[in-house]
Amino acid sequence: MAPLSVLCPICQCPLQPQEPATACPECRTQYHYDCWQENKGCAIYGCSQVPPTETYSPLEIPPAYWGQEHRPCPACGAQILAAAIRCRHCGATFPSGQLEDPQTYQQRIQLQNRLPGLCKAVIWHFILSVIPCTSPVGALVGGLWRVVHRAELRSLPPIHAALSRLALLIGTGQTLLLLFMVLLFHLLRSP
Repeated sequence: MAPLSVLCPICQCPLQPQEPATACPECRTQYHYDCWQENKGCAIYGCSQVPPTETYSPLEIPPAYWGQEHRPCPACGAQILAAAIRCRHCGATFPSGQLEDPQTYQQRIQLQNRLPGLCKAVIWHFILSVIPCTSPVGALVGGLWRVVHRAELRSLPPIHAALSRLALLIGTGQTLLLLFMVLLFHLLRSP
């Protein structure tokens, strides 16, 4: 009957007679020499030769996520939990539990209220730019509108932002095409 091979507790591979091995001085458990060095000690629970546990620095999470710290609601000023995303006093909602001052909150709410109007303006800009006879108006007015509302355009949904760019491109292209056709017509009609 063949003798049972001893498994290294760290790598779970059998110890071969030709491989360098070592034994734990306390519990006498056999290990591959490399496994013992890699682990920096014994792998048996309760043995005094087990290496010390490595400590890691704590995660940098704001204490508001863990404790019961409070902050003023930027809408009504009442005390709410710092990680709250909705004020239980006035019903105001916040995109995250991050602190937001009243001025930033008011700007965000005003932008949210203007967003449907901006989306409608983008659609009208696109319609004006697609129709050939109104494309010069769409290109000119749409271009000026984009310059004036540049900061607000960043908050539009992606489809409306793309539609706005496309409207400007189509309106400019159709305007240039109309100018080229008028110039060509004029050149062909002149004697």
